[in-house]
Amino acid sequence: MQIHTTETPAKSVGEHISQSIIKHDRDVVCLLSGGSVLDVVEFINIEEKNECRTIFMMGDERVSREDDINNYLQLVTRYGDKPAVTDNLISTLPLASESSETFAERTLKTFLQKLSELNNPKIISILGVGKDGHTAGIFPLDQQFFADIYPDDLTYVSVPIEGLRIDSRASFTPSWLLNKADEVIGYVVGQGKQNILNSLIKEAKPINERPAEIIKLHQNAHLYTNLLIE
Repeated sequence: MQIHTTETPAKSVGEHISQSIIKHDRDVVCLLSGGSVLDVVEFINIEEKNECRTIFMMGDERVSREDDINNYLQLVTRYGDKPAVTDNLISTLPLASESSETFAERTLKTFLQKLSELNNPKIISILGVGKDGHTAGIFPLDQQFFADIYPDDLTYVSVPIEGLRIDSRASFTPSWLLNKADEVIGYVVGQGKQNILNSLIKEAKPINERPAEIIKLHQNAHLYTNLLIE
C-alpha cells in the first residue's frame, strides 16, 4: 500500500483515477463510494479517452429510494452536469418495495452483463473508511457472522445487519475486491478519522474485525489522506 498525504485529497484521488483510466488502453470499471468519497467525482476528467468505455457504479449501496440516503441518487443529483460519469453510471436505485436480497441479485446481474460487454476491463475500487474500520458496505463482525454475510465465493451481496442507521445495504464482498479489483484506492479524510488511520497503518487485524484491512492487503493499493500519521 502506498500512502499519499495531501492537503487536497479529493483532487488528488480524482486526478489519480483519471490517469489510471486514461493510461489503460481498454475499458474501465470504476466503483465509487458514498459519503465524503463523492467529493472525488468532481475531479475525474477522462475527456481524453474517447475510444474506450468507462463504466461507473457505486461499490456499495443503501437500499433506499430516498434521495438523501441512496448513494446513486446523491451522485446523480450532485453531478448531473458531469455526463462522462452520470451517462455511464449503472443504476443502483432499488425498485419500489424491493427487498435488499432481490435488489442485490438484480444489481449483480446487471453488473455482470455490463462487465461481459467490455473489452479487457480494468476494475478500480474507491473505498472510504469509517471510524469503526468499516469500508463500503463491509462491517466489523464476529468471524462466523462475517463469513455468512460475505461468502468468499460470492461477488455482490445483501448486507442484513441490525442496528445500522440504514440497515438495508448491499456491497461487493471482500474476497471479490481482493481478487478481482485491479486497483484499490483508500480515502481517509477529516480529524474524526485520525484514530482509525493510525491504527490501520500501525497494526494488523483480521478483515472481519477491521474490513479496511482490504486496502493494506490488496496487491495494488493507494491510500490518500489529509492527516499526518501520529
